[in-house]
Amino acid sequence: MAAGQGSCEVKSAIQRFRYAATGRWAVSIRTYLVLIFPFGFLTSIEREQLLNGVGISQAATTAFAGELAASLYLFLAQLFILGDRKTKLQPLSRCIFVWVSTGLVRGGFTAVYAQWAFGYQSDLPIRLPAAILFTAGAMAVSAFYFGTIERKRLETQALHSLGGVLHQEHSGLNDLEVEKRRQVLSVFEAQLLPQVSALRSGIQKLLAGQDQNSEQGLHQLLTQSQEISKAINKQKLEYERGSRSASGEYNSELQIPYWSQLVPKIISIRLTFFVLLLGASTAQFPRNGIKGVAAGVIGAIFITSILLPLSILIKKYPSHRNFLMPLGFAAAFSVQYIFNLLQPTLGFVLNNPYTPWYSGLKSVYGVYISSVIASLLVNTGREFEGANIKGSNLRDAIHLLSLRNEVIDQSLFDTRFGTLQGKIAGVTMALHLMDTQSLGQISAARKKELLESANELLGESMRTIESLTLKAL
Repeated sequence: MAAGQGSCEVKSAIQRFRYAATGRWAVSIRTYLVLIFPFGFLTSIEREQLLNGVGISQAATTAFAGELAASLYLFLAQLFILGDRKTKLQPLSRCIFVWVSTGLVRGGFTAVYAQWAFGYQSDLPIRLPAAILFTAGAMAVSAFYFGTIERKRLETQALHSLGGVLHQEHSGLNDLEVEKRRQVLSVFEAQLLPQVSALRSGIQKLLAGQDQNSEQGLHQLLTQSQEISKAINKQKLEYERGSRSASGEYNSELQIPYWSQLVPKIISIRLTFFVLLLGASTAQFPRNGIKGVAAGVIGAIFITSILLPLSILIKKYPSHRNFLMPLGFAAAFSVQYIFNLLQPTLGFVLNNPYTPWYSGLKSVYGVYISSVIASLLVNTGREFEGANIKGSNLRDAIHLLSLRNEVIDQSLFDTRFGTLQGKIAGVTMALHLMDTQSLGQISAARKKELLESANELLGESMRTIESLTLKAL
């Protein structure tokens, strides 16, 4: 069962990678030139100096030839091999082919140019693996993370579009509710309150001339009519308080541009470790072989270990970010610097070790690039969550408005066309009959029955008025 669960997790991870990395950002000239080219160009210069013992200008010329050929190849590949990546996902195998072949072109053309222009050995077993590993790995990572960011941005845009539609629907329902509230208020003021006032006057008139047998029932009627007046006035105030039209437009909040995260706000331990590992393996292998890669891995573990508590503090105390982020970069530089000095003591006697300060700067660069990408991911995720919460709140508000509109519709029916006015009119009619000359011909039992029925009708009217409340909504 555990094996099956692990298999499902692997498939899910592959599916997430495919969904994020094989679309618009499967190949991006911008991310290649900004993120991949600088470090790749630097390691190529190092490799040329190591292989041929030349100065930095000649090594840079050779390395730049390979980078130029790789950029040109990548430009053609994204046009002809992945030309429709902006409209649909590409086969993962095709993307991997472009990533690997770009590294192959980069390393291969560097070797060809070195042999053709300066007569050096091609050294393909050294040049090609390093170029392919770094280029393919860096392009795959960039495609995955920037594809994930782009997907979140598109989902956020879709949520904002939906939010705009929901806002319009909310405004329409709110305006409709305002109009219906006005109609209910008009019925309260023009019909119900005058009708109840006339009923109360009729009861008071009868009280002045009735016998003692009817007095108790009439007093009960008077009390209920007063309670109904209070209830109607209470409902009137309730409807008046909510009778305001909503204004304003939906605020979609402009998305944060990519360049705004050039000053990173968080440190991602997982991404930092992966970037440092990729840089160490591609830079150290041509210089010092497996032992150099092992030293690079140990250095990456030390750096991420010292950055872990700082990463937690940055998340817990974001107000101290401006102090903690530079402290993190300084810590990465210091740890790498000290580790390079202590490598022989720790058993890593390398043939071509890096200068400590230079190795420290490269580690800081890796931490910086990882932090920029992580900051973009976090901010994009926050934008998505904000748009999602805003849309959810609008949906809840629309549901509440719909329920209120139903109650107001029922209020209009009950007050204007329903039984409420009929019941009050029935009580008024009974009082009118009791005030006629034929009253003396009605037995005391019949009088009591009429008054009980009238009181019952007013009780039902009271319950109907109380049901018109909007407080529960």
